[in-house]
Amino acid sequence: MKTVAGIVLAVLLVAAIIFGFVIHGKYSDTRDALLISEKNSSELNEKVTLLTEEVSSLSEKLREREGVLTELEKAQTRISELEGALKGKDGRVAELQEELSLVKGDLEKERKAEEALRAELNAKKTVVAELQEELRDSESRILALEQENARQKDQVDELRDQLSALEGEKTSVESKVDRLQTTYEALISDLKEQIEKREVTIESFEKMISVSFVDRILFDFGKETITPDGREVLEKVGGILKEVQDRQIRVIGHTDDVPILPEYRYRFPSNWELSAARAAAVVRHFERETGLDPRNLEAVGRSFYYPVASNETADGRSQNRRVEIIIAPKFK
Repeated sequence: MKTVAGIVLAVLLVAAIIFGFVIHGKYSDTRDALLISEKNSSELNEKVTLLTEEVSSLSEKLREREGVLTELEKAQTRISELEGALKGKDGRVAELQEELSLVKGDLEKERKAEEALRAELNAKKTVVAELQEELRDSESRILALEQENARQKDQVDELRDQLSALEGEKTSVESKVDRLQTTYEALISDLKEQIEKREVTIESFEKMISVSFVDRILFDFGKETITPDGREVLEKVGGILKEVQDRQIRVIGHTDDVPILPEYRYRFPSNWELSAARAAAVVRHFERETGLDPRNLEAVGRSFYYPVASNETADGRSQNRRVEIIIAPKFK
């Protein structure tokens, strides 16, 4: 009877051990899933550890005493309870796995969304890089434009200075033109009688005035000495010319083409000398009698080479024998 009981105990022990191994195997298979719920898995591990200790203690007691069957049955009952608890844990593990699957799905969605965001971010980084490059180009263009603007501003300032100078010159020229016009009008007024007798011709140009006298009003025929009537006329002209400023007064003598008479050639070998002597006589009168600045005076003889009429007639030759006073800008 004891032998049978021993065998039964041995079988139960083996069964318990095998069952323990089975339980341990199931525990190993589900261990990874149970790790998701750390608290519950920890409690299960503690219970399995206790079970192993109890089985070990039971084995030792079976070897020492044969009366541990009752304890073994209790252990079996305990194992059954643990199996029920384990099944409950298996259900929980399934639920957790399902939740894990859902979480993985959500994570996958988030991963895809993150990849999309990364792609969008990279695209925006590319756009930002392009915009930064455009900004650098724009800044370079702005710098170039600012430099060009500064250069053009300098040019504008220079042009303004030139314009100011030109306006000053214009004002000066207008003033001179006004003075020239005043001189012209004064000559016309004072020499009105001589103009009407066709003894004096006055012409006004843009920057000069020409006053031309026929020789008979100033000189006797073939002579260079100014007549009293000529002095009177030159006094009027000299008084007007004395008010002229910044002008050159050129006196030009002209003759006809009739050769100098032999009795006068000792003084005037040709018409050159006669024309120059008459011009010099007028200049000398302006300097000595009127008080004009000699630096503004000039005497020129042109003989008969600049006629204003034909030398074929007496009237034409009379017009060619003349003294011309040119009031013009100074030569620089």
